[in-house]
Amino acid sequence: MRTVLFKVDGVIEEVTPKGIEVTPTYKVGKAFMVDLPSKGIFVYVTLIRNIYSRVRGKILVIKDGNPVLVLNYRKLKIKRVNGDPSLYEYVKKVIEQTKIPVKRVNLK
Repeated sequence: MRTVLFKVDGVIEEVTPKGIEVTPTYKVGKAFMVDLPSKGIFVYVTLIRNIYSRVRGKILVIKDGNPVLVLNYRKLKIKRVNGDPSLYEYVKKVIEQTKIPVKRVNLK
């Protein structure tokens, strides 16, 4: 499992915010409750590789503390679940920087 938070402000930079440790969902690992700054645009990426080595995940675009775009990542494809598709350009910048493979994008 890999979870990364990026701040998009012209330049994309990875953010490692400090938080309070809480009980994790799974037995192995750690979980933190993080407080984001209210201003700015953040891209939150969560990716999980299952036992068949397939990667699935969620991508959230958070603007001023509210999630404005929710995307699913599955089978090398990105699909919009909820939100404004015009904010996909921020996700595209993060995907290009992190070199996540994407075959197709569905923003309908």
